[in-house]
Amino acid sequence: MGGHGYSGWWGNMGGPKHRGIVTYQLSPYEMKTNAHLISKGTHNFFRRTSSQLGYILPGVFLFWAVTHFGKKRHEYINSKAGHAAEHGH
Repeated sequence: MGGHGYSGWWGNMGGPKHRGIVTYQLSPYEMKTNAHLISKGTHNFFRRTSSQLGYILPGVFLFWAVTHFGKKRHEYINSKAGHAAEHGH
């Protein structure tokens, strides 16, 4: 079971060197993270949201309908008319 001790951090595990693999990296100081955020960001937000409405709205409507029915039923059962109808008085 013997461990060999610390073998290094990710990417530097002490194994054989990889050959033929080229990696590129961009400095975080060179990236423009908020470039075109207002001009293109709002358009993309609405475009992506509108493409998902067919999946979201049925669930939202079902949740609203069940909640609405439950609240109305609760109000009726706890009203004078609801007590009379449920208990047959």
